[in-house]
Formats: sequence, structure tokens, C-alpha cells
Amino acid sequence: MRAVKALQDACIPQNQLHLIFQSRTIWRDLSTWIRAYLASKHGGLGDKEAIRDRLDKVIIKSTNTFSLIFGEQSADEYVNFSSNFVNSLDALADAQILGDIVAVNEYTKQLHENSEKAAVFLATINPYWLESRWRDLLYQFNQHTIDQSTTFLNKQFTENIEIFSRILGISSAIGDHYSQGILDYLSFSSRRMSE
Repeated sequence: MRAVKALQDACIPQNQLHLIFQSRTIWRDLSTWIRAYLASKHGGLGDKEAIRDRLDKVIIKSTNTFSLIFGEQSADEYVNFSSNFVNSLDALADAQILGDIVAVNEYTKQLHENSEKAAVFLATINPYWLESRWRDLLYQFNQHTIDQSTTFLNKQFTENIEIFSRILGISSAIGDHYSQGILDYLSFSSRRMSE
């Protein structure tokens, strides 16, 4: 067992392994807090402001990790994509509650456009991330999240549970792609974050 540990440490430092693992789980955290936030918006469950604050903290945590690996300038762009996603989703839920179909369609379009741009950005800064894979993953995440909001609105709780299960699955796939890309970037590109 010591030989395995020594080999791991020789390939990539322990703090970077921890960072890679943490980057994988951030997507599950994001999915969980989005669900709590949508439940608070549609059903009045919990303290909506406190949940939004927690959701924003997840984004900040993710951005801090991103900054350590890709630098502050890239992290600024990353936080813009993340914030645009949450803000558009928030506005979409409000439009759903008001029954404003035109606004729902506009915010849905904004969510997908934001993801398209994020896919290009992520593939540009890390050659180990594929734009097509990001586009597919983010599209699925968006669509399932929109469906989750819709099922909360319509009180379709059985369907909501099934959709959340799909969201957890896609968040695991996103986390895998995200963390593998970081691992490859740090390992094969001779890039090291500051210790």
C-alpha cells in the first residue's frame, strides 16, 4: 500500500488530488442546492434567501478551485457563466410561476446559449476537455433542471423525483469529465498550481 501512495505522490501532489476530487463533487453540490432553491421558489419550502446564499457559495467555491488551476482571468469568465446560469434559471422559475410563456422561452434560450458559450470556453482553456462533450452534458443538465422546475410548479412530485435522479446522474458525468480534464491538464501538461 505504501508503494501505491508513493507512486501517487510522485505523479501528482496530494493537495492536487484533493482538489481534483473536490472539483468532481462540486457538481453534485450544485445540483442539490439548485433543487432546494427551486423547491423554495415553487413551494415555499425553506428560507429562499438562505438557500440562494448557499447556492452562491457553491459557485464561489467552484470558482476558487478553477482559479487555482486556470488563473484569475479564466476564473472570472467561469464565474460569469455560472452566475448567468443561476440567474437565468431563477428568472425562468419566476416566469413559470407567473405563467409568462414568452419569458419562459426566452430564459430557456438564454440558458442554452450560455451553455454553448461555456462549452467553447472550457474546451479553449483546457485541451483535455472536449467542446462537444461539454455541449452535450450542459444541454442535458439545463433541460433536466428546467424540467425539474416545471414539475415543482405543476406539483408532479413523482416525475420530479425521477428527474432529480437523472440530474444526479448527469452531474456525476459532468463531475467525471471535469475532474478527468483537470487531472490530465495537471499531469500531462506539466502544469502545477501553486502549493
